[in-house]
Amino acid sequence: MLTYRLVAVVNFAMTAVGAFGAFVMVSLTDAGLDVWSSLVLGAASAALLSAALGAALVRWFAGHRERTKAAVTVALYVALTAVGLRLFGGTTTGAHRFPDPFGAPVFTVGGVVVPRSVLVSLAFAALITLGVGLLLTRTGLGLRLQALSERPATAEVVGIPAPRLAVGVWAGVGAVTMLVIVLVAPRLGGDFSTLSGLISTALAVAMVGAFRSLPLTLAGGLVLGCLEGASSAVESIQKYQGVVPFLVILVLLWWRSRGEVWDTAHSR
Repeated sequence: MLTYRLVAVVNFAMTAVGAFGAFVMVSLTDAGLDVWSSLVLGAASAALLSAALGAALVRWFAGHRERTKAAVTVALYVALTAVGLRLFGGTTTGAHRFPDPFGAPVFTVGGVVVPRSVLVSLAFAALITLGVGLLLTRTGLGLRLQALSERPATAEVVGIPAPRLAVGVWAGVGAVTMLVIVLVAPRLGGDFSTLSGLISTALAVAMVGAFRSLPLTLAGGLVLGCLEGASSAVESIQKYQGVVPFLVILVLLWWRSRGEVWDTAHSR
């Protein structure tokens, strides 16, 4: 969502990049490094990897259509997932115990225990939404980023350093994604395939906001989290919990295509 909002690229590779940084962190903690130093180094590694991918897209695909750039990120996601599984192991061989400072339960809703990490994740998401919103509307950098997202060719003509800004956005998104994945990893099992597979959840949430509205995206995250929590509380459908994001995507695609058909029929 952030890469599309800021540089007009639907980034399918972001969760794989974040998972890489998270596993760099947990590998360092397993080796004896303290948690905070490991967290900084993990975030830095995710930022560098994401910046490298962004630089590649800027260098070779800057003039291509959005769908082409999205397809490139899909290929990058597949490649990064394969490399990550090779380096860190799969579900049965590569699960790690991530630090969980916010794992204590806070309250219970309908039989679902809500840990402190959920509240921290919500606060982090709200902070990102507010921060990016203020950046885009109240700062000169935000105006340049909006120009880069909406009219990249024009932005370069008027002197905006588009390549450097784009790579900076990719680096920032990589670090933020790594931090989000570290927050949710203790609840999801801590293996690379599960964490990189969070792209389906991210896409469902981004679609709620139509890849443009940050507040709607935050609301979509809340709704999807409630749906997944409710499904985990019902034993008969608990094992199908992973299908929820795909159902949300299908419903949204159907609803929006329905609106397009309606508009077409009434324009005749």
